[in-house]
Amino acid sequence: MDLPRYCIVGARPVKAIRTPDGGMDVLAYDWKTGELRRDMTYLDRVITPDVEVDIVSEAEFERRVAELRAARAT
Repeated sequence: MDLPRYCIVGARPVKAIRTPDGGMDVLAYDWKTGELRRDMTYLDRVITPDVEVDIVSEAEFERRVAELRAARAT
């Protein structure tokens, strides 16, 4: 699998990234803080996407995160 991988799971932005040691980490948007936090519970959904998972470009991922953060600020 090519990394990074950018996904929208339901409405939550989630990305999988390569770690310095060659492994993988999963970061998901945290509704409370607006930050991306490690959340390995999304690992299976990132590796084998289902109907609720959209694989998106980095630009689309960043746009969605920015929209969610802007909505939190209002």
